[in-house]
Amino acid sequence: MKTFLVLIAALFLGACGKETQIVISDTIKTFSEFPKEEKIELKNLVEFKFGNPKKIIVSDSTLIFANRVSGQEYHLFNYSLMTHQFSKPYLAKGRESGEVLGMSNIGINNNHLWINDFSGQKIMILKKDKAIAEASASEYIEYPLSHRFYEINLIDNLKCIATGSETSKFKIQIIDLPTGKITEEFGQFKSYPENYPLRVITKASLTHPLLKPTKDKLVLAYIHTDVVEIFDLKTKKSFSIQGPEMFDSEFTAKENQWFENEKTRVTFISGATTNKYIYLLYSGKKFSEKKAYSGKYIYVYDWDLNPVKKITLDKEVSHITIAKDGKRLYTYDKETGYIVYATIN
Repeated sequence: MKTFLVLIAALFLGACGKETQIVISDTIKTFSEFPKEEKIELKNLVEFKFGNPKKIIVSDSTLIFANRVSGQEYHLFNYSLMTHQFSKPYLAKGRESGEVLGMSNIGINNNHLWINDFSGQKIMILKKDKAIAEASASEYIEYPLSHRFYEINLIDNLKCIATGSETSKFKIQIIDLPTGKITEEFGQFKSYPENYPLRVITKASLTHPLLKPTKDKLVLAYIHTDVVEIFDLKTKKSFSIQGPEMFDSEFTAKENQWFENEKTRVTFISGATTNKYIYLLYSGKKFSEKKAYSGKYIYVYDWDLNPVKKITLDKEVSHITIAKDGKRLYTYDKETGYIVYATIN
């Protein structure tokens, strides 16, 4: 594997002039190939007849599905890997207390299941055991958010880490949930054009944030450039890697808005982490291509951002989840309507 350091790696806004350049950091490690490649065949687990899962998470012997279907009344389903049965749907769609209007992302924190309601501008926390055993959202806590964040990760029941703010020049915000206040911000770009509004900068540099299970590191997988960045949450310092294609985020800024153009590409579309590895689902397609937000490649890194291997799936999928022990991958095959899985090393 060829690896070297470059002095500056940048995201570009439309034309690549210096006045329109977003610089992620001073130094980004780059690489041209993975040291190992392998192919994996996905196997059918069970047919999902309730819509199109937006996201799947795994908790021990249960899969939890965030559903997406027109006219849906509920957001969540469970599937037991032990009994091979689906639960009834739960967590009603709506604007009232105990309901979620528009789910952005979900996750598990110890014995709690949390939901980022992007449209409703709040985070909802359910008791995980009750949600799994009874398919119930009856025991919950809700916290309003000051504005919308692209994605959120719960650190504990009183604090979350957010990304994708359109009102901040920082990549990451720490939010005190009881008060809703941002207590800390970090992750500045080295430089960015002052003549563009923050919402354009944010859209150009969107990421999927993934916490390490130990919660001491956060990985940012960029969506329009093949850059991956890791923050140490204690020191607030970061380091990055780019490759193997090494291309920048291309788009057009018009009327203070972000627009894709003929060069805009989609890179990382989903991911999962274990204490050992980072798994990122990669598209690489142009924004205008069919199924741009689906991919069959999984890039695997360790937590020092050393490229480990490239996995090629036999189907294109739009999201992945990995069991805690790192031995089983689950996803959804939209073409057949089946939840599928594979054993991984």
